[in-house]
Amino acid sequence: MSKSPQVDTLTPLTKKKLFDGLAPWQVVLSLLPLGLLFIGGAIGGGLGALGMAANVRIAKTQLPTAGKVAAMLGVGLAVVVVFLVVAGLLSNALNS
Repeated sequence: MSKSPQVDTLTPLTKKKLFDGLAPWQVVLSLLPLGLLFIGGAIGGGLGALGMAANVRIAKTQLPTAGKVAAMLGVGLAVVVVFLVVAGLLSNALNS
């Protein structure tokens, strides 16, 4: 019979936070796509969450600062374009 692993009860489990290690400007640019939540409801919120996750990954890369800013703003723009396309398609489908 094997022994169960020992767990030290005095050391708390540490969770890695999403925005750990990011500069304040990186956090702001990461959260920017979530603005679609207020405009587009669930669809906007879902697309905004995907955009936020992509921006956090970009912020944690080794790109130069200008590259990070351009890529993160590009993600925000792409999310808005995708939202407008999806909203247009849904509007067209429901009004036909």
